[in-house]
Amino acid sequence: MIPRGGVFDAHVDTMLAVPSAEALVNGSSTQLDLPRARAAGVSDLVLAICAEAAKDQREALERGLRIFDQLDRNGPPRLHLALEGCEPIAAGWLQEEDVRRLDFAGLSWNGSNSVAGGIGSDSGLTPTGRRMAERLFSLGVSIDVSHLCDRARREVLATGLPVVATHCNCRSLCDTPRNLPDEDMREIGARGGVVGITLVPAFLGPEADLSTVADHVEHAASVAGICHVGMGSDFDGVADLPAGVTDCTFWPDLFDLLGRRGWRASEIELVAGGNWRKLLSGRRGK
Repeated sequence: MIPRGGVFDAHVDTMLAVPSAEALVNGSSTQLDLPRARAAGVSDLVLAICAEAAKDQREALERGLRIFDQLDRNGPPRLHLALEGCEPIAAGWLQEEDVRRLDFAGLSWNGSNSVAGGIGSDSGLTPTGRRMAERLFSLGVSIDVSHLCDRARREVLATGLPVVATHCNCRSLCDTPRNLPDEDMREIGARGGVVGITLVPAFLGPEADLSTVADHVEHAASVAGICHVGMGSDFDGVADLPAGVTDCTFWPDLFDLLGRRGWRASEIELVAGGNWRKLLSGRRGK
């Protein structure tokens, strides 16, 4: 089934995986392109720029912004912009008007930067990071804790600012640092945030398949609340996908499975996209 409101995928890395905007628009060999996403019922797509993963961070940032500007962002699907790792902001490479265009921003990627400690580190939130988190919030940008290490994430939560996790799973089901402990998911939900369940097999557990993805969706809903869970695939940010998932056309299969597990259509609508759309609408009237 394709949910009536469509699917809001809160994180894909496709923009830096394609050779050009035309490939994204017309079809490519990546895990996602706009024609396949549209056919699978994707109504909203968050395109991430992960400059910190690139050898030349500034070139990757500029390339991502250039591709994004060449796309029809009104859709379908509607396109949103995310920055994965805020070192480009700290370095002054991103102008104020571009920061304002962001819908989501993760303070760090993997490892530490001048802002915060990411996965693989034990660094906290720096003074620069604290100021940046407050600035992003004031501009209506949702702070994404997906890649923060435990210490940095808890220090961000301690600021009292609302946050999201665009592509994380449940640590109680798969014990890896990239997944969220129950108490953090609960706190994100209590502050009005959303946790996006992702398709990365290493974050799902052994023999990951559609059933495993559904397990994480259901556990997150039981902990954070049904109104605080969404999806964030991480397409083109990972080489392998769960068994039964070949590309972005899989979405109807997942929601069919949730329906067979007893989920009501209204509940599926929330997790498929309603919760993310409500969050963005509340943050900046989008």
